[in-house]
Amino acid sequence: MNADLFDGLSDLNLQQICLDDGAFLLRGFAKNVDADLMSALEKVVAQSPFRHMITPGGFRMSVAMSNCGQVGWITNRSGYRYDVIDPETGSSMASFA
Repeated sequence: MNADLFDGLSDLNLQQICLDDGAFLLRGFAKNVDADLMSALEKVVAQSPFRHMITPGGFRMSVAMSNCGQVGWITNRSGYRYDVIDPETGSSMASFA
């Protein structure tokens, strides 16, 4: 399925579209809090900037990632894992509050 996620944004009403079992597109559900979400995201990214992690095999991932919460998913030469410490900053993961 290749639905256009941005089709019809001008007349956005709340819609719950089932994409597959357990997967839904929730059109319009964040439209009244989008500024708050962006502000919270900017705070997370200030604490844990997007970065291209290195796989255990030494390859740079094409996707840039950030983490927040109690643990974050990381990868480096030591392997893939969830960790409470951000290896780039040496601090706990950014909070999302």
